[in-house]
Amino acid sequence: MTVVSCRPVKHVSAAQAIAIIGLLFAASFTTQAMAESVPEDSVKAAFLYRFTDYVEWPPPALGSVQFTIAVLDDPGVAADLAHMVAGHQVKGRTAQVKLIHHAKEAAEAQIVFIGSGEADGHQRFIAALTGQPVLIVTDEDHGLEEGSTVNFMLVDHRLRFEISLTAAARSGLKISSELLSVAARVEGRLRSNAGCAPQGIPQAGGKSRCPMAVATQ
Repeated sequence: MTVVSCRPVKHVSAAQAIAIIGLLFAASFTTQAMAESVPEDSVKAAFLYRFTDYVEWPPPALGSVQFTIAVLDDPGVAADLAHMVAGHQVKGRTAQVKLIHHAKEAAEAQIVFIGSGEADGHQRFIAALTGQPVLIVTDEDHGLEEGSTVNFMLVDHRLRFEISLTAAARSGLKISSELLSVAARVEGRLRSNAGCAPQGIPQAGGKSRCPMAVATQ
């Protein structure tokens, strides 16, 4: 298990990437900002960081003085994420990022991100974490079917995500309604875009009901 050192984020700063995701979570971003191009690794890293605000872990899972995000098979995301969390706290704990290679290395992690790669190996990795209070995030065509709670997906070159409430319950995690409201898919049910304002323009009250999306390079 390797604690990832920080490196500069290419093309976009950590603060910019987090700000973009943060504003999207607040559902108040305009068309111009939604169209801003951001490197995909930075977007995924920023999403992982922001997910911590919208997930509730059972108390025993937060017994450590550190909040650990483990990353498997994606050193680029790990490096960007390490840059973003450096000097910050998550849930009142010092945040750290670890690049891992085996399921046992994720035993004390609160979030595990599994990059795209060998699906069968990842399925076995996820199975080894089943029932543990870990938010498992994947980047696979069938991530939820493999057992993850959140899975990234590209739709028209925009990064979005889907959520499995079944997997969340199995891990003892509670997903906020705010996060569910911007997911592209929840438990296999496609969200309707019928109520979206054109081009993602906020509706009355400053809130857009369109699913979250970020353009990536």
